[in-house]
Amino acid sequence: MLFDQSFSLDSYPVDAVDETDAREKYVILGRFTPANDAPPPARQLAARLVKANNIVVTACNAPSPALVPLRFRSRRLWAETVAAVDAMTKTPFTAIIYPSGLGFKAIDKPRWRNRRMEEWRRIKLALTIATRAKACVFLPDPKTPRWASLLLGAVNRVSAFRRSRISAGSETAHDLVKRLAGKPAPPTLENIVHIRGITDGQSGLARNTLMSVEAFALAGIPTSMARNSSPRRLNRPLILHHINADQISRQPRCADQSLHIGFLLWELEALPRSHLPAGKVLDEVWVPSRYVQEIYNKVYDCPVVNVGKAISLPEVQTSDMSQYGIHAGHYVILMCFDAHSSVERKNPLAAVRAFLAAFPNDKNTRLIIKTTPVDPSHWGDPNGQMQKIRAICRQDPRVTVDERMLPFHGLLALIKRADCIVSPHRAEGFGYIPAYALWYARPVIVTDYSGTQEICNADTAYPVPYKLVNARNGETITPIKNARWAEIDVGALALTMRDVRDNYADAKIKALRGQKLLRTKFTPQIQAQRYLNRLTALGVLDA
Repeated sequence: MLFDQSFSLDSYPVDAVDETDAREKYVILGRFTPANDAPPPARQLAARLVKANNIVVTACNAPSPALVPLRFRSRRLWAETVAAVDAMTKTPFTAIIYPSGLGFKAIDKPRWRNRRMEEWRRIKLALTIATRAKACVFLPDPKTPRWASLLLGAVNRVSAFRRSRISAGSETAHDLVKRLAGKPAPPTLENIVHIRGITDGQSGLARNTLMSVEAFALAGIPTSMARNSSPRRLNRPLILHHINADQISRQPRCADQSLHIGFLLWELEALPRSHLPAGKVLDEVWVPSRYVQEIYNKVYDCPVVNVGKAISLPEVQTSDMSQYGIHAGHYVILMCFDAHSSVERKNPLAAVRAFLAAFPNDKNTRLIIKTTPVDPSHWGDPNGQMQKIRAICRQDPRVTVDERMLPFHGLLALIKRADCIVSPHRAEGFGYIPAYALWYARPVIVTDYSGTQEICNADTAYPVPYKLVNARNGETITPIKNARWAEIDVGALALTMRDVRDNYADAKIKALRGQKLLRTKFTPQIQAQRYLNRLTALGVLDA
């Protein structure tokens, strides 16, 4: 399957894999997220075909217009995707196309000012799959633009498609309708916490999922990921969605009256339109900070509860910074961020400019910008912040950019070695890097705005003033009207950097207070108690 985020290929599971050559094969190209009156999403369609006919199904998903197809923004990743599709289409198959999943509405409005027009690559994949199919069924839904239906219908006249039929009225389409007539009964869920989310990688979504798995285990509450010797029992199924709001299914409720809770993250004070439908599906929303709680409370009718976060990090050796030309006598300021979380939102250029203003001639002070690889056309850097920073690095060797992919313990070792961590962010849902820094008692300088206020205040860190500004077109991951975020005061940031350096003993006292806060109020044990208290209040735990 080509999923919205990973774009990795796989086959839908079947019982007897060794007999797949004798089975009928389908390739489904469409959306996995259902809409109000759209046809069944590709995942449900694949499940029905497999269940009813014991056939092989491979689903190829074109992401919805609200999502950014990261894998299409690199020539290497695009080549990998094409190669995977080539392998997938070697054996005979029937193609099923949902044009509503191809992002037609996004074609005229490319995001991030990217001129490569990734949406056209989606259509190219669709045409590639269609031309290679022994039959191609075109199933438009009511929301498909009329021009898109006419365009794909006209493709039937192209010579390459003469051996395939793109038509909602073909025999293949009628046969498909018959196959889908018998809907499988909705599954009966066990009375446990069913956690839906990713656990691989170091993204915030993955860390939150693992945090909940650990917290429920400590609370003695059985989950779909860890149910061994759980003393407590639930009186109804609970589905905890550790995914973005725009990916939460709008499926009809099962007869078992499951309770749906979304652990949601967001950074800007306004929500994109793609996040709104989840508010009608969820029974409750959990968030990690008061800031995010206010965001969803403005829009959702269901309860929005701040359940906090849990941080638990291993002891690590401090990093050897000789690779940066840094020795023990150097004072090191560090900024860390993942470029896929948006360079523009993390705002590293502010850190560099403040550093140059604070230490114009100090040869013993260094600034390291630790990020992930960022090419000039990266979707998260529309204003070219990283290009400007690299230009500064060429003029001033005290500023270093490190784009290596470090293992997690390597990142923690780097944070522990730094003398100060800076986060001039424009918005954060919680702020993992400041939290990691305080865990190791490192002084932290942050924008005094958004989710970092949960742990960074005048007693524990150095909050820097800001002003709210409008996010310009192309700067946010999805188009959002009237979205504002913080613009840190670079002059105040420079003065704060200097203050921390000149009064480091006071800075360490603040950092130790921050460490105490994290290790007493943001532990897995405390998180487990918060979850237990909330489920008790919801009445889902057996007495």
